[in-house]
Amino acid sequence: MLLYISLVIVSYLFGSLSAAVIVCKVMHLDDPRTHGSGNPGTTNVLRLHGKKAAAITLAGDVIKGLLPVLL
Repeated sequence: MLLYISLVIVSYLFGSLSAAVIVCKVMHLDDPRTHGSGNPGTTNVLRLHGKKAAAITLAGDVIKGLLPVLL
């Protein structure tokens, strides 16, 4: 039972991470929450910073969703 509760908590924490914000910080780009549409998502990152940053953001979002499912 403790294992399942731990997995739920870890899954929630993975979901709360914003790949767009993390990618933009690491790449020293403008925060997508303060520019463009204000949405910290792949599309806004694509509009603001181009294909490379958007592709990395999309990969981060996919991994973020896939890891809890695999666990």
